[in-house]
Amino acid sequence: MERKTVIIVFLGLVAAGALIWGGHEYHQVQVKNIKISQIKRQKATLLKTNAKLKGTVTAAKQDQEAAVKAQRQVQNNSADNKAEQTSNATMTANITTVFNGLYNYNQDTYQQRQAKVKRWLSPKLNQQYFGGKSQLYGDGSQVTSKLTQLRVYRQAVSGSQLKALVVAKYQSKYASAKTWNKGTSVYEVAYDSQNQQVTAIESLISKTD
Repeated sequence: MERKTVIIVFLGLVAAGALIWGGHEYHQVQVKNIKISQIKRQKATLLKTNAKLKGTVTAAKQDQEAAVKAQRQVQNNSADNKAEQTSNATMTANITTVFNGLYNYNQDTYQQRQAKVKRWLSPKLNQQYFGGKSQLYGDGSQVTSKLTQLRVYRQAVSGSQLKALVVAKYQSKYASAKTWNKGTSVYEVAYDSQNQQVTAIESLISKTD
């Protein structure tokens, strides 16, 4: 009887130990599962944060590239505008030189007109205005002429070929005359910006004031 009791007690202790061990193992497994879940959540959070940061960096990089591109565009536009302004100023100055040379003269300086404007006229125009006896302006050796006002308005552009509208006010008289004849002429002028020369002068309007 005592032996049976001992065996029962022993089996009870073994069972209790097994239960305690099983409970401990179950607890350990639960702890591991919780840690794994936490690690997975942390990893997911890190991946999400990393993706967000990557998107932010990409957006910042795109914004920077757009800003650089915009700055370059502004610089290019500024350079283009500066070049255009310079071209306009040069054209206006050269056309003004030509018309001053053609309109401002007297008996003593009439023959000197070509020397004043030759550089700024194309070979063809030099021939038309000063070639041979049939000069475009005729014989003005007995005339005094003065340019009183000149306005140059830029028009069309085709490559290096520019066009301008020129309004010239002037007065002239013969050497023997006492009164001045005043007039206004409007011209369409073609200008080669590459060679910096006037290539054509077409009279559109000519009237007495």
